[in-house]
Amino acid sequence: MIRFIFMSLCMLAGYAGTSQTIGSKVSFKAVDGKNYTGTIKEVRSNQFRVRYDAVDFEAWLTASQFQLLQNTTVSVINTNQPSATVATGVQMIFDFGKNMGWANAMTERRFNAYFTPLTEDQKATLLTFLNRAKTNSARFFVLKSWLANDNFNVLQGFIDQLNQYPEAYQQEHCLVSTQHSIIQQWEFSCSVTVVQTYLGDLCPRYAWEVKQVSNYDVAAQDPYTNPMGQQQKELLEKYGGAASVRGDLSGKSIPINDALNELVGKMLGIQFNTQQVTEPLTIVFPKIRAEVDKGLNVPLLIGFVGSQARHFILLMNYKYMQGDYQYLIYDPWDGRCGYVSETGFKQGSLSPLLTQWKISLDYYYTAL
Repeated sequence: MIRFIFMSLCMLAGYAGTSQTIGSKVSFKAVDGKNYTGTIKEVRSNQFRVRYDAVDFEAWLTASQFQLLQNTTVSVINTNQPSATVATGVQMIFDFGKNMGWANAMTERRFNAYFTPLTEDQKATLLTFLNRAKTNSARFFVLKSWLANDNFNVLQGFIDQLNQYPEAYQQEHCLVSTQHSIIQQWEFSCSVTVVQTYLGDLCPRYAWEVKQVSNYDVAAQDPYTNPMGQQQKELLEKYGGAASVRGDLSGKSIPINDALNELVGKMLGIQFNTQQVTEPLTIVFPKIRAEVDKGLNVPLLIGFVGSQARHFILLMNYKYMQGDYQYLIYDPWDGRCGYVSETGFKQGSLSPLLTQWKISLDYYYTAL
């Protein structure tokens, strides 16, 4: 794996901790006037995505709209208890992340492939190392970064940084599938920005480094001096493109294939293949969901109806709610993630993302 190191990281200071973390149980009154309980599934500043306990529904709430149920937050995993074997301790750390929705089928296959062959002494060393992190979330993020081929020296520095912050901050800054994610700094850098985001999803340490950069989710006035802009420019030019500031069409776009295969494919041991959309979307979407079921994100190339412009986005997950599939889409232009309905997609809408354009799905990328 190619490590992405930023020479100047801007650590955010003065962060106020909160007890409302992912996994906390809460009670609240819904718009129908009834009282419900639920579980916090995602945190975005003062916004909390709460999954209802009784019905298949989710809602975004502010901290003032719910009450934290006492003694129901995720308990700290005690991986040092005498009754637990070393293997059980590491498995508990992995299972915590899996239960939080941070590990998919690919992550689990890599965990089994990496962990099972280790000797008992090596497993004990790994468990002792992971337990240097102070929270459940941090331990899992370090473990997942190890699965992405980060070495122990790199991860030790990662642990030291994580331990300076509360768990809610760790969760927000080690995940890229949040409302505030990486934004493309150049007119034609959507391809390499999608690859950056894919890498951040595979390696929480990289996501953490990205999110310590000042305004990683804001289009810089001068992308030439912005760390994210510099990295995107380097990648864009490496694969044959040319950088121009947003709004300047004098640059050059590139296909995603080479960057995707060299940076993501080599890490996962797979080769991505271009699939042109020539079938109805009712046939295409089940094929895309099959890729997600394997644990893969799916880059999509969309077109803007009425123009020649195209744009790369990343489909990262899906769920089925209220009779329709919902797809978690990352859009590099605005640096945001959000769920888009399949019904809306078929009608040319990416609402609530890219609401100003009617779009078409032209290509998607699968593993051979």
